[in-house]
Amino acid sequence: MKKLTVLVLALLVVAWSGSMAQTYKVTFKVNMKLELQLGKLTTADKVSVRGNFNDWGETQMLDADGDKIYEVQASFDKAKLTDGKTLAFKFFHNGAKATNTGWESINDRKIDITGDKVLDVLWYDDKGASGVNATVNFVANMKLPLKQGDLVKTPLPGKVFAAGDFNGWSTSATELKDDDGDSLYTATVDTIKSGTTINYKFLYSNKSNGLVWENDPNKTALILDGTNKVERFFNDVNPNVQLKDGTVSFYVNMSVLEQLKVYNAANDGLQVRGGFNGWNGDDKDRSWMIQDFLAPANWFLPVGFVKTEVPSVNQYKFFVAKKDTAGWPDGWERPLSQGGGNREFTFEGKANQETAAVFYDDVYPGYFMSAAGTIKFRVDMKDAFDPTKIAVVMKAGDKVYYISEQPLFCKVMGWRDSDNQTYAELTDADGDKIYEGSVTMKAGGFNAFEYRYGILRAADKSWTVETAGFGKNAYRVRFIAQTGKNKFVQPYTAPTDKWTDKEDKSDQVEKFPTGYDPTDIEELNTGIPTKYSLDQNYPNPFNPVTKIKFSIPAEENVSLKVFNVLGQEVATLVNKQMKAGSYSFDWNASNLSSGVYFYRIEAGSFNLTKKMLLLK
Repeated sequence: MKKLTVLVLALLVVAWSGSMAQTYKVTFKVNMKLELQLGKLTTADKVSVRGNFNDWGETQMLDADGDKIYEVQASFDKAKLTDGKTLAFKFFHNGAKATNTGWESINDRKIDITGDKVLDVLWYDDKGASGVNATVNFVANMKLPLKQGDLVKTPLPGKVFAAGDFNGWSTSATELKDDDGDSLYTATVDTIKSGTTINYKFLYSNKSNGLVWENDPNKTALILDGTNKVERFFNDVNPNVQLKDGTVSFYVNMSVLEQLKVYNAANDGLQVRGGFNGWNGDDKDRSWMIQDFLAPANWFLPVGFVKTEVPSVNQYKFFVAKKDTAGWPDGWERPLSQGGGNREFTFEGKANQETAAVFYDDVYPGYFMSAAGTIKFRVDMKDAFDPTKIAVVMKAGDKVYYISEQPLFCKVMGWRDSDNQTYAELTDADGDKIYEGSVTMKAGGFNAFEYRYGILRAADKSWTVETAGFGKNAYRVRFIAQTGKNKFVQPYTAPTDKWTDKEDKSDQVEKFPTGYDPTDIEELNTGIPTKYSLDQNYPNPFNPVTKIKFSIPAEENVSLKVFNVLGQEVATLVNKQMKAGSYSFDWNASNLSSGVYFYRIEAGSFNLTKKMLLLK
């Protein structure tokens, strides 16, 4: 009996030892670089491996050294594996912008194992970017430009190109061809390294032998290992759309630039540029603005559109063609309302469509500064010291500078228009990583600051400037606070900025100065009038902006409205309680057609109607 007991115990020990030998240790590794680069995942999110070894639960993986490769060693019983040998698994993350709810979209990964194992590094979703030369097939669907007749195949075929940072934005290096006549123009490039996010656009030579670019912003594509297909409609517009002809009129007021003494209509030219004219002034009939002889500060241009998508968003900007470009080589405006980006209008296919009348760069007359004014800027640079937020962190001795991105500002200030400006340094005296510095706009300048920040490295004198791009709100916009037209708060400190690598800085963009809306009715500050009055509008006739003045000797509810010849109300200019005083209102009638209109004021028992003529 004693021998039998010993034998049973021995067998149990052997069985227990065999069971212990069936525990495997497997190290999983996954490269999450692309998910992070695409913004689908942040370093604060959780990455896991899930499989049959953990009953498809979550085993969290960590990136201890910040190389974007997450790993974990998992211990599990052999019995968890299919047929005791097949390990099935997938990677998973909980990023807010994850696709497929965070799971890899590929089939289950499967591998047979017979013991402890360290798996090779795998790319999430098997989408790799190891930095080797990849093959990129560009495909531009040009059916719409061909349909519109602007890109022609005979007698002299127009050419299609891809231009981007991969070829130095060359307009001829990468030609796309349509060998089979299907309107899909193609080219293959094999010199772009995987892991690169390229910026690019398609362009073509049109029937007038001009170059037509796609609209801003630039298009982007993340290049992976192997073969990549970059295919789009030109301008991302489906060719199977409704096309119409029409005319669009553009309007801009140059009075502030004349007051700044940087624009002289006798010597300098003015253009509107957009996708509709190839973003250049070669076609004068479609680009060079016409001066309004009734109001010389106003400029206009009607532009015909042929076979254009309805509705479609079109981009444009105004451009000053200086006779002498010294000090102002870049005549492109950087509209404050767009944070430096392009203006837009939606084409409606009408015979007399009009865009809103604007001031060049959106610099209103009320922004003009007869005396110098100073604004203090503060920027939180903590993210510039964080290696998870910036590729090369700031170090002791590095300097921070305010970089103006408004060529008009640089012209007025006498600054060199570049991304390496050292005119306005910000410093951190107390070591809290909040840098401070001031900019003084000279007398005879204007109140508007459009900018980003740059870091000048002490080690090698290289620059790191915040990302911008070509889209809306690529730059910050700030103003000195105002108490009224041409009245500025001094001293003044702007809201604290935050260093960012985002192209869109809309969270750090102001629409108007605090305390002053230049589009609102203006009080003239000429004292308390003794009687009610409504002046004749000026200019009259007008196109499309005119000034209407009125006076009230006591506080009243004031209504100022515009009517057409049929007595129909077309605009309400004022409808509110107002204190005694004299006022002026600039009315923009760009959305109305030519004709006679009547404007009527009602204030208490006073009412008066006058006639005006809109002549386009």
